[in-house]
Amino acid sequence: MDTKLVVNKINAKWDHDTPHNTLRDISVSLKSGDLLAVIGPVGSGKSSFLMALLNELPVLSGDMLISGTVAYAAQEPWNFNDSVRNNILFGREYDEDRYKQVVEVCALERDLQIMPYGDKTLVGEKGLSLSGGQKARINLARALYRNTDIVLMDDPLSAVDASVAEHIFDRCIVDYLSAKIRILVTHQIQFVRKASHILVLDEGRCAGYGTFEQLQAQGLDVMALLSEQERQAAEEQRQQLQRTVSMTSSHSGGKGDHSLRSRNSSRTASMALSERFDDINPETIDADENSDGDPHIQEEQREVGAIGGSVYWEYVKAGAGPVLFILMVISALLSQAIFHGSDIFLTQWTLNNVYLTTHRTDKQKSATDLSDDEQHRDVYIYAGLIGALFVTTLIRTTTWFAMCMRASINLHNKIFVRLLRAPIAVFDANPVGRILNRFTKDMGIVDEQLPATGFDLNMNFLQLLGVMVVVAMVNPYLTIPAIGLIIFTFIVRNIYIKTARDIKRYEGLTRSPVYSHVSTTLNGLASVRAYGAQEVFERQFYVYQDDHSATWFLFVCSSRALGLITDWLCIAYIVSISVVIMAFPNAITGGQVGLAFSSVITTKNIICTNKPIFTIVLMLVNTTQWGVRQSTEFESQMTSVERIVEYSKLPQEAVETAPMASPIGTGGCWPPSEWPQAGQIVMQNMSLYYEGSDKPVLRNLCCAIGAGEKVGIVGRTGAGKSSIIAALFRLAEPQGQVLVDGVDTKSVGLRELRRRISIIPQEPVVFTGTVRHNLDPFGEFADPDIWAALNEVQLGHTVRELPGQLDGALSEGGGNLSVGQRQLVCLARAILRDNRVLVLDEATANVDIQTDALIQTTIRRRFADCTVLTIAHRLNTIIDCDRVL
Repeated sequence: MDTKLVVNKINAKWDHDTPHNTLRDISVSLKSGDLLAVIGPVGSGKSSFLMALLNELPVLSGDMLISGTVAYAAQEPWNFNDSVRNNILFGREYDEDRYKQVVEVCALERDLQIMPYGDKTLVGEKGLSLSGGQKARINLARALYRNTDIVLMDDPLSAVDASVAEHIFDRCIVDYLSAKIRILVTHQIQFVRKASHILVLDEGRCAGYGTFEQLQAQGLDVMALLSEQERQAAEEQRQQLQRTVSMTSSHSGGKGDHSLRSRNSSRTASMALSERFDDINPETIDADENSDGDPHIQEEQREVGAIGGSVYWEYVKAGAGPVLFILMVISALLSQAIFHGSDIFLTQWTLNNVYLTTHRTDKQKSATDLSDDEQHRDVYIYAGLIGALFVTTLIRTTTWFAMCMRASINLHNKIFVRLLRAPIAVFDANPVGRILNRFTKDMGIVDEQLPATGFDLNMNFLQLLGVMVVVAMVNPYLTIPAIGLIIFTFIVRNIYIKTARDIKRYEGLTRSPVYSHVSTTLNGLASVRAYGAQEVFERQFYVYQDDHSATWFLFVCSSRALGLITDWLCIAYIVSISVVIMAFPNAITGGQVGLAFSSVITTKNIICTNKPIFTIVLMLVNTTQWGVRQSTEFESQMTSVERIVEYSKLPQEAVETAPMASPIGTGGCWPPSEWPQAGQIVMQNMSLYYEGSDKPVLRNLCCAIGAGEKVGIVGRTGAGKSSIIAALFRLAEPQGQVLVDGVDTKSVGLRELRRRISIIPQEPVVFTGTVRHNLDPFGEFADPDIWAALNEVQLGHTVRELPGQLDGALSEGGGNLSVGQRQLVCLARAILRDNRVLVLDEATANVDIQTDALIQTTIRRRFADCTVLTIAHRLNTIIDCDRVL
């Protein structure tokens, strides 16, 4: 059957509560070999159109006919923590010829050569070890390797430089996929001339559909943009002759400025960068050349041996101060003493009455019976003991659970703060599942199970001591089997706990991959469904779940085995006690037998039948057995505290706030409120190393950026562009000096440094919450200022349509905004902050030409007197920069 894709007047929307459809009356008809270019402004519905084709966006009306298999390359690249090769293969068999061809057409050959393990290099959680361009191209290579009939590509060219974008479009999209149905969403409209069909979207409507010539005849605005792009491409070709001169001039210049060129030469040099990239020394790339064996995911750390006393101390210290701890100990001892004291008093009181009742005549009874005053006195004493027992037990319980509750809160807050202030390397080395494991299951155990288990252990331990004292008071010989029981039980416990403790640790380790796998699957759910890989991911989930269930079941079985062994030991103890009592029938009175065997004495039973109702022997048996089991359970659960305490020792970034004593320009200075006033940036012999690597990503970088200068930063994917930002914000501590208005950034607290420099990142960050909270999280600006910022980035209309407007909710990750709109939210943040230094990290990569022009115009107007560093792949983004690095 021939491959075809027919869309007939579909209407669709994400939320049924919204008044307008996301897509309205969209019609498309494609056959094998067709290339459909989908273009339009930010938020026009381009990505939603692809989601509708993938059945991710509910279609309300209209028809869709898709015959053939489908592959999908998402706009936000999705990578899982495995090798580059496995990310491309995605479960398919390895075909060497096809694999090499896909790598070549996706311009990944050079990237694989400079990676430490080639295509076996691990990409890290969410592709952390890759640049934005590398993630996008691996994402595209995955779609190509599937060899499907239809390929959907959501703006794969935005994250790569101009030469790579041209290579991918010509070699990959036009040539390699020539026999497929191709749908390309793009903002690089200079390529649309080669498309067989063009779909222009505007606010979810079809503003135009047809061939290039048909749209040109309609005179749509997109043609003006296309002409501008063509003029820039022609300008680039005319300047190719000057590339050799530009390459030579790039090595000239004075000290501190040799990496920058003048405005005119920078434009020429930027054109030539695509050719110069092939000459970059691979040693400048952050790569560990240790290739002994294949790489593997770093295993989660696990403690061995007994849980250290420091862990118990950290738990107690987190939950109780000196006063609470002393009160808890005193109330526990006092309540247990009163509990057994009241039993002894009640026994003695009962025995006195029994003795007078059974050993006196009627005449003697009347003379020697306890007086009413004595009876009343005993009643008052016993009532007082019960009242004191109630009060002390209440205090004992309250103080214990108060300590546990405070410990849980303080431990959580401590690791949360430590995690927030941990360097980026910590997140690179720890998948999200490991972090979630601490904050979910481990904290859940500390919150819910540990307090009750610890209280049981507390009660049983003191009760065991009390019962031993009571039994010893009856007959010291009875303590001999009791001591034997305790010794044998604790021998068994010590043997068991060595196994159970490590099993519990392994159970915690096997839980982390479950969280990581679920998180990774949810992040790439659209891609998983598009490739039909649901069953593969389900099977992998079952593998992780089985591993965890197996360790958990082993822990439960070992716990039940301990219970069986302690039961047999307790039976042996009961037999021993019975033998002792029968061996000394005349040495033990009925009352003593009752005290030893009964906690609730019935006189008739003791005297007439000598059969107790509930025996203290059984009480001791149950106390010992349950106490041992709870002690092992408590130590097993303390492994969760151990894992939490481990995170409380995470390495930390530099101090947030530097001391205020030192003057500007010296160590430990506190910058004044107006710093930086000019925005001059100087880098002197600056090198940057990432954690775990001994090779620099930046080496002896020297440059001076004048106050108010606009500097473009360009380079091939992985050349170190974003590393300059990492050094400026001290995300990784640089070597050498980075001076801002003469102040070494190392002498400034991180909080102030990062508050005084604005950034619009490559991957826009939108938090779950209101629009107001996203733009002004600290409540520093009035509503008119926020609206002014939104209007400047042309988001005012979008926000006004939200329920609640500024108080309207943005979903997780900004899911109810397009990627371009999220980028505009970040720009609005920067406008509100109005800092003297602004950094743009591929800020316009995912927006259309019109929005790019809007952003550039806004930046030129609002940040005219500010220093602006722009990392970009688009030539027109940096065309107006004063100089280029």
